Amino acid sequence: MTKEIWLINQYAVTPDLPGGTRHYDFGVELAKAGYSVRIFAANVNLALRRQIRNTEKKLWLEEPVDGILFEWVRTGIHRHNDWRRALGMLKFSRNVYNAGLHQGVRPYLIVGSSPQPLAALAGCFLARRLGCRFILEVRDLWPQALIDMNAVSAAHPAVWVLRWIERFLYRQADNVIVPAPGSVAYLRNKGVPAERISCIPNGVHPMHYATRRTREEARLLYGFHRFTVIYTGAHGPANALHTILEAAFEVSNEPEIEFVLVGDGPTKPELQARARKMGLNNLLFKEPVPRRDIPDLLLAADAAIITLKDAQAFYYAVSPNKFFDYLAAGKPVLCAAPGYVATMVELHKCGLTSPAEDGKALASRVRILAALSEEKRCQMGVRGQWLVYSQFFRPKLIEKLIELIE
Repeated sequence: MTKEIWLINQYAVTPDLPGGTRHYDFGVELAKAGYSVRIFAANVNLALRRQIRNTEKKLWLEEPVDGILFEWVRTGIHRHNDWRRALGMLKFSRNVYNAGLHQGVRPYLIVGSSPQPLAALAGCFLARRLGCRFILEVRDLWPQALIDMNAVSAAHPAVWVLRWIERFLYRQADNVIVPAPGSVAYLRNKGVPAERISCIPNGVHPMHYATRRTREEARLLYGFHRFTVIYTGAHGPANALHTILEAAFEVSNEPEIEFVLVGDGPTKPELQARARKMGLNNLLFKEPVPRRDIPDLLLAADAAIITLKDAQAFYYAVSPNKFFDYLAAGKPVLCAAPGYVATMVELHKCGLTSPAEDGKALASRVRILAALSEEKRCQMGVRGQWLVYSQFFRPKLIEKLIELIE
């Protein structure tokens, strides 16, 4: 009998939408391996902050996509990281639990992913109710990342609740998946046995990296005319995009360099206002693009940039999707993020690094990269492509998940 696998992630997307396709990719590969797969995701896209599927007052909408079933669950809309976002998390978690109870089928396994922990908690409760196995995927370390970012005090009542949820999920999960190897030590310190922890990093799937245009066509389409340094992804507190604005200010008298920030998020209006106040004519903001358009967008750029806050959790517990996108596109990476990602850039010589949240240092690396010959930048890109396709190839990574399933 075909084993049915459920993946629960509020922020899962299909390739026609902005966002990371980790679970879509896993679902497609699991379906190829003979499993039946359902992905439960919100009908509100995190990047677009609007409904992307109309449930028409129903609890969820089912959509077949490339051999898997997407269950788009009704969720609230938020514009900022305030109580409305928290309410949206609660709504999704409640609704996904109820939607799971009415699927008319009992899964063999439920994977609950914690970009937000309440969704994983709903997955855990569903697994116990339906009598199946439960795997916890720890994508973000709630609440530790919030504490390390100084977003909330360790003594806040919400932190007590999140700590309880964290401990409960660690105890209840049959296995725990982490995308960054540094998270293993954190989980071991929380009492999770080593044999129950598996590291399945983010990575790339070849079906997402075919370009549809020449570089000249792509540059014309996106309006890039100078040495273009691009950022793609969320505009939130954790991303520390003020670092890019500071770097842009430092090189504002060098007309051959431009920065482009593609995406959306709660800090974007503030960043746009700050850029105007700083008079940054060398920095552009662009709206999010569908996942399938990322290859052409990166093809048009000369280098790609990743920034994060200088928070302790980001030294060991992050595996950013955008980093692997950049490598797959053959772009030299400018890394102003601490720890694991910077170590890979330095070790494999696929870009340049600078300290987190240091705009002047980042500007100096931009100058160095822009001054290199195109051949040397291309060599960095090739080394990055070798790294991502040899170690972070999703059709290969799925074998680890299949081992856990079986």
